[in-house]
Amino acid sequence: MSRSRAIIGALVAAGLLSAAGAISGPAARAKMLDQHRTVTVIADNLNNPRGLSPAPGGGLYLAEAGSGGHACFSGGPEGETCFGLTGSFDLVSNKGITRIVAGLISGSDATGVAAEGPVSVSRGPDGTVYGQFGLNSHVLPPKSMFSGELRRAALAQLGHLWLVKPGGSASDVSAVGDRDWTWTSTRTNFAPKDFPDANPNAVLYSKGRRYVADAGANILVDVKHNGHVKVLAFFHVPADSQSDAVPTCAARGPDGALYVGELLGGFYTPGRARIWRVVPGHAPTVWATGLTTVQGCGFGSDGAFYATEFQTGGLFTDNPAGDVVRIGPDGHRTQLGAGKLFFPSGFAAGPGGAIYVSNCSIAPATGMGQHLCPTGGQVVRIR
Repeated sequence: MSRSRAIIGALVAAGLLSAAGAISGPAARAKMLDQHRTVTVIADNLNNPRGLSPAPGGGLYLAEAGSGGHACFSGGPEGETCFGLTGSFDLVSNKGITRIVAGLISGSDATGVAAEGPVSVSRGPDGTVYGQFGLNSHVLPPKSMFSGELRRAALAQLGHLWLVKPGGSASDVSAVGDRDWTWTSTRTNFAPKDFPDANPNAVLYSKGRRYVADAGANILVDVKHNGHVKVLAFFHVPADSQSDAVPTCAARGPDGALYVGELLGGFYTPGRARIWRVVPGHAPTVWATGLTTVQGCGFGSDGAFYATEFQTGGLFTDNPAGDVVRIGPDGHRTQLGAGKLFFPSGFAAGPGGAIYVSNCSIAPATGMGQHLCPTGGQVVRIR
């Protein structure tokens, strides 16, 4: 399976679509439903909202992958893809949505569903924010089919990591996607059916370093100041797996280690996604199991780990229901968004125990139909 867009992939079928080692081990604990939590929409009419990160002053940074465009091409492994300049990096505040940088590359099907473009954000130093684009330059059609302004934008943005300043100016930090693609091209034995591939899906700025989880290359990298990347971990799957691990998020734990969530863990069925614990210089270890299609993750002020589950019934099912799972320091698991979330993705922890999630994360602003995400993509608060 090609994972150029595997983190959200061919989802048209879905309705249209603590202390280290505290919970390690193969067994997953049962999840209890927390019915006392309230889910409140704080922003909607968004185009494929993905990654979230706390911003100064109590706001949120947000990556909108856009809604594609009108330059459509067919014949690739994902079918028809339509490119446009509809992506953006945003600030969500009590004043509404501010597009810090707009007019960014976006590719989707003709409906604007399941776009790829800006996919992740992480608060940087001195009021800046790191913004990560998905994919890589190798997914583009030949120059004879795709040229001009759109091609220049795609080459400058797809797979790239940017540093965005408060006024909206941006500088290119690294072509992470292309560097990861090159790494996989020399290691095709790791995933013979899929490599070479790269699809950066999450950026984390922490303690002066930039980390990127790549859903296509199945790696976590450290992005150096010269733009080169150092592979910190490759996430393997069992020999009988249907797919790859597909790492989708990264967070710094209270113990200082990095925690990486995955979409599949090698299987499309529920309960196969894992959370890895990564200490640079050591082999990654599985920290938690029994999750499903993890897209976003992080730690709250309570020390608990949170993971958004994109489709609780498993990927490529016709059920759009998602969830947020809280894993306490003692390993106790609680469902926070059951029955109220659909295709959730990004996660951010807020003050006072609140958490924020990008909901309807594969929907354009026009929605996905009368009954599914009719107000488009959303950011919701759960507390």
